Amino acid sequence: MHLFRQKINWKAIVGQVGLLLHVPAIMAFITLAICFVFEETFALLPFGMVALFSLIMGQLMYRLTKGAKAAHLWDAMVIAGISWLACSVIAAVPIYWIAHVGPGSKLLQIFTSPTNALFEAFSGLTSTGLTMLQGNGSFPYVLQWWRSFLEWVGGLGLVVFILSLTHLNKEGFQLYYAEARSDQMAKNITGTAHWICVIYLLFTGAAFLIFFFLGMPIWEAINHGMTVMATGGFTLSDTSFHLYSPSIQIAAMFLMIVAAMSFAVHYRVIREKEFGILWKSLQHRLLYFLAIGGGFLVLLLNWWNGVSLPWIPSFFQWVSALTTCGFSAAKFAPFSPMVKLLLIVAMFIGGATGSTAGGIKLRRLLYLLSGIKLRILSLTTKREKHITQEYSEGETSEEPPGIDLSHSEKTERLFTAIVLFILWIFTLFLGWFFILRWAPEGWGVNALFEVTSAMSNVGLTSGLLTPDFSTAGKWIFMFLMWVGRLEIIPALVLFLTVIPRRSRHGKRAKS
Repeated sequence: MHLFRQKINWKAIVGQVGLLLHVPAIMAFITLAICFVFEETFALLPFGMVALFSLIMGQLMYRLTKGAKAAHLWDAMVIAGISWLACSVIAAVPIYWIAHVGPGSKLLQIFTSPTNALFEAFSGLTSTGLTMLQGNGSFPYVLQWWRSFLEWVGGLGLVVFILSLTHLNKEGFQLYYAEARSDQMAKNITGTAHWICVIYLLFTGAAFLIFFFLGMPIWEAINHGMTVMATGGFTLSDTSFHLYSPSIQIAAMFLMIVAAMSFAVHYRVIREKEFGILWKSLQHRLLYFLAIGGGFLVLLLNWWNGVSLPWIPSFFQWVSALTTCGFSAAKFAPFSPMVKLLLIVAMFIGGATGSTAGGIKLRRLLYLLSGIKLRILSLTTKREKHITQEYSEGETSEEPPGIDLSHSEKTERLFTAIVLFILWIFTLFLGWFFILRWAPEGWGVNALFEVTSAMSNVGLTSGLLTPDFSTAGKWIFMFLMWVGRLEIIPALVLFLTVIPRRSRHGKRAKS
């Protein structure tokens, strides 16, 4: 473990976490307006106190460490990990509070459990969409809004949200990268954040108008416009998109694909009128191919397994899984294990890099495919002669003939993709292993589906996760949602950072 010894700039970490705590404060202040609009005065105190607490705490942490040295990349990873945890906990407070002081409906009583309230906040802020809100009954408008708002901000990202309001350049880029983003659209990171926000707002407004003009009630159109662009999956009822018209479902599929596309590509289309990039971008071509080809494959498998399901819900489920949006247009039970496994693969892959989608991302899949191509090419006759000669002349001391790659940006990206892929598979398998403890007999595939949905921040459910599910199991799901949103590395860095140094030194001394 001594390899990971790193000097930690705690002052910078405390200050930047304090800055990011302004996000739930701003969100809570905005939400107070919803309390007045719908005359839900019982929510004024919970959101008012959350806003004041987050603002005061954030200001104290930021101002008391203002003279700290700039945070480095390791520090930024720690900041990202802590901030997403802290903001999720703060976001759960009004849900839990209102469950105790609000109208005593059956749905609201679900959140009198601290774990359920925290689960909902984690799912919302990570833009996952798995929910404890299951069943029929009344639910406060202000919490409907809060859930959608959490997903909308979570899809944008805490860092991007705060960067659009501040002028952090070097430190801002470190945080931007730590939050699993890398595409830059302007000369500096502040300009990039501004453009992301502008594009996000434009598309959210467009989604609202599309839903509204196709017949969706205005309040539902507002909420679904927010959650579709965040690829979040929260809806206002447990029927999701089942009862909406085919035209609304088709529009939702289109919007899900738009949301799963890179903001950098949207920027080049909007700002530079470079419409050709929509086809030139290899990961987007792969997105279109998978969206259409996978949809037809689901239809074929449904037909083969005797499942009678119209083509729109079949395509809808596939596109929702691939874009990690989490909306649903059909019940999960009729799908065969073959289709469920196919949907698991789609959720695992996810959308384009630089989008609001989860999963390992299409660009990394392309890097992995290129690695397979390189390995196969190394077996060609010409390459075989070259590497065999090197091996026979003693130029290769330990390894047998294989790929001889020079260090380049391409190989670095391939290496990064492989590392993330291995970490993702390991974490997914570990989560599945533990969740099987509480899965009913014969629900192995369903448990894997649920775990993949959580870690890829999707929100589709097999029916396994309910308010009565094991408390320990819910905490595992929350961990998977958090790790998946951060794309594992920041969570791993935070873990290595908080390991007691004394124990590490003790182990080293014994060895």
